[in-house]
Amino acid sequence: MTSDDDPSTLLVSANELFLDEQYAPARDLYTRVLAATPSTVDTLLKRATCNHNLAAFEAALADARAAIKVATTPVAAGKAHLRAGMAALELGKVQDATEAFVEAGRAGVPAADKWIEKCVARGGKVPAPPVPASSQQFESSPSQSSSAPTAPTLIPAAASFLPPSKIRHEWYQTDAFIIISVFIKNVDSSAATINFASRAISVSVKLPAAGSAYSLELDPLLHDIIPGESQFAVMKTKIEIKAKKAVAGIRWAELEGEEDAAVPAGKVVGVAASEDVKAYPSSSKKHTNWDAIAKETDDDKPEGEAALNALFQSIYKDATPDTRRAMMKSYVESSGTCLSTNWDEISQKKTEVTPPEGMVAKKFEM
Repeated sequence: MTSDDDPSTLLVSANELFLDEQYAPARDLYTRVLAATPSTVDTLLKRATCNHNLAAFEAALADARAAIKVATTPVAAGKAHLRAGMAALELGKVQDATEAFVEAGRAGVPAADKWIEKCVARGGKVPAPPVPASSQQFESSPSQSSSAPTAPTLIPAAASFLPPSKIRHEWYQTDAFIIISVFIKNVDSSAATINFASRAISVSVKLPAAGSAYSLELDPLLHDIIPGESQFAVMKTKIEIKAKKAVAGIRWAELEGEEDAAVPAGKVVGVAASEDVKAYPSSSKKHTNWDAIAKETDDDKPEGEAALNALFQSIYKDATPDTRRAMMKSYVESSGTCLSTNWDEISQKKTEVTPPEGMVAKKFEM
């Protein structure tokens, strides 16, 4: 066997082509790897993705179903079911797709809810959760009244029984980047795997608790990103993902979805042309143009608290004494959630804590 035929060498080359989105040659190499070695979930799903992007949906569905059979963890099985559902939906097999997405949801794949909703909108029926054995025995008991209503075989709601995710993620954007924060504490950097594609981000994390894992599939993203210029960092309290926008200055109305027409910087889809985009992330009535600040500071690329300190110092350095007093008072009293330069307003009252929308302020306790 030459080095060119070695499965491990073929797999490395296939993965490189896959990341470059050269799906046809990558698929050929994955086929050679699968012919020479036992099938793995990762290889099957990568070939399924290649087939999907090449519009070979029957082949993509076959690969996804094969991945389901060899999956040994809920996370792996969830990803395989998700991919199977996507291929089935492309083939018009709405009910098959619905059932696949439900299985992905039961495995804890957060993106499954969105896909189930799409299927339900197209007529898919969500199957009821498995009935516990004790309930089955009770229903078959002779003492059970024959007039009692039987359990329905279908339920209309998509997510009424799906396990809720205990890990939250949030996102915001600048002119150049989409920034996603996944709030998981004390993760070892080697335990996090983030893969970027032009319209997708896949997050897989082995959690500190033995045998547990977290998966987040953002697919499809609303607009294209540049995988080679995207990056992530594992911090003490979160994982921060910075996805480079393929078109700088375009505002994303959502993180995921079907691609809309390009929107100029400073405007959001669905907002009247005369309305300006509200500043992010503060929910305070006093808004800050974070996009402008980010554009000015992107070259230095400070991170976390360093970025915040750099911003504070740049504004504070050339400010008037009253402006400096306003900045210090508002920042300290609001626990860092508000930064005002209006001393006439700030001097009259205590600045309230105003966390970003969707977040709740809590007192720190030792």
